[in-house]
Amino acid sequence: MIKDLREKTQAGFIDCKKALTECDGDLEKAAEYLRKKGLAAANKRMDRVAKEGVILTREADGGKTVYMIQVNCETDFVAKNEDFKKFATEVLDKAIASGKASISKDEALPADLDEMIKGQIAKTGENTTFGGFAKITLSKSGMIASYIHSNNKIGVLVELTCEPDVSSDESFKELARDITMQICAVNPQYIRSDEIPAEIKDKEREIYREQMKDSGKPAPVVDKIVEGKLSKFYSEVCLLDQEFVKENSKKIKDLIKERGASLKST
Repeated sequence: MIKDLREKTQAGFIDCKKALTECDGDLEKAAEYLRKKGLAAANKRMDRVAKEGVILTREADGGKTVYMIQVNCETDFVAKNEDFKKFATEVLDKAIASGKASISKDEALPADLDEMIKGQIAKTGENTTFGGFAKITLSKSGMIASYIHSNNKIGVLVELTCEPDVSSDESFKELARDITMQICAVNPQYIRSDEIPAEIKDKEREIYREQMKDSGKPAPVVDKIVEGKLSKFYSEVCLLDQEFVKENSKKIKDLIKERGASLKST
């Protein structure tokens, strides 16, 4: 009966169970009960665009583990409301308690998180969505840096390691912050080019060759041009190959190498 009521109203499991209890198991009365409580309309609101929201971070183990979560809503008014921020904190608690290292915005949520989201929709009258959850635990000496853009729509976590440990040095901390801001600004898809799947590289080469097919250039020249274009592609999608946004005369990999040399650390 709970399953039938959920399908009929799209309300949460707990709300449906309570409604059936209150209505002595009468399905129609339970549906009406949920409508009166404003709990049966959540599904009608879920097609609205949730383009605002908040991003929260939390440290654990003295900063060796950092969590980040995004919870979205429809309007800036709700996003800035203290009740919504409190709700987002409760969602973060649930996500941490799940024990997962990450939860994508596109995957099915654990039941308790799903219930919380639907309950929030019913409460505020706005579509509320789960934007994602991530956990990073430091693998060796170093630090985890976080950055949340001022519009609360982009959040970045970066693990930067060092040997020997110079993570307390302000120059090292500055480098970590710069990298988080780089990622926020340029949105790399990979850290280094060897992470790019072979099929993606092959597809790029195919496109570049197609662009050159009527050039009349000799094959060795075309090959060289194709590889040059591929390097340009790497500089757009790979963090280490990107130009540093604060100093575009150097790449991120050069910045890291220079800072490591000055700190006598790798």
